[in-house]
Amino acid sequence: MKTKNLVLTTLLMVLFTGLHTETNAQDSRDLQYYRNPGKAGLNVFETPKTTDVTFDGVKIRMGGSNTLQFQGLSHENGGAEILDIGPNFNLATSNLDVDVQLEDGVRMHLRTYMSSRHHPEPYVKGGYMQVDRLDFISEGLFSDLMEKVTFKVGHMENNYG
Repeated sequence: MKTKNLVLTTLLMVLFTGLHTETNAQDSRDLQYYRNPGKAGLNVFETPKTTDVTFDGVKIRMGGSNTLQFQGLSHENGGAEILDIGPNFNLATSNLDVDVQLEDGVRMHLRTYMSSRHHPEPYVKGGYMQVDRLDFISEGLFSDLMEKVTFKVGHMENNYG
């Protein structure tokens, strides 16, 4: 089962990275109405309502995060023999994030836990659709309202900074 999931994950990563038509993906990483997860996104709590990125087709942005935590445990028990517990590293945790610009003003986000404590198999943590423009329905539909409103539908964590 683990081998099957690893093969499937690798296949999806190759498929998604192969869909990008740019010769250098680093030159064209920006998506519309997107809060950068890196240093540029510090102190930004919501996605911006203005964008200088024009929609020129479906774009896929893949990213990940990894953590290796150190835990310093110790214990004593004078009477019984118990297993020796000492400081050591926890199981590494990894996430795979996929952001897709589907249409002008429409974006999808998916987060998958690749490994974490008590869950050695990959599983979907959450995801959502974000709509900042309704031009995919009709050009200029509720454009005055959409200058102020963003729709997010799905399962997501709030960003408290």
